[in-house]
Amino acid sequence: MENKNYDQRKDLHLWFGLSYAAFLVMPRVAMMQMPEEWQEKMAELLNQYDETIDTAAFGVKGCRVNALTGDGKLMKMPEELLNYRHPLPSTKAALLKD
Repeated sequence: MENKNYDQRKDLHLWFGLSYAAFLVMPRVAMMQMPEEWQEKMAELLNQYDETIDTAAFGVKGCRVNALTGDGKLMKMPEELLNYRHPLPSTKAALLKD
């Protein structure tokens, strides 16, 4: 980067790194564990995205997400990630890094 003051945390391409990921998936229950200020900013950004991007432009009505094990095998989505309305304290604790 030419600009010494360039904040790499603001570069979306750098966030994805060298992965070939075409999508970003974030569990709702995990996002709800973030501070209120973060949730408000995220909601604003998602609304801006919805106002700007036509996600149905190529005939796509929706997407499905599959859970994978560490070795890439399909697994059932853990109930802890699906239960965003009433997560257990143990789920909240497990999601937050030390």
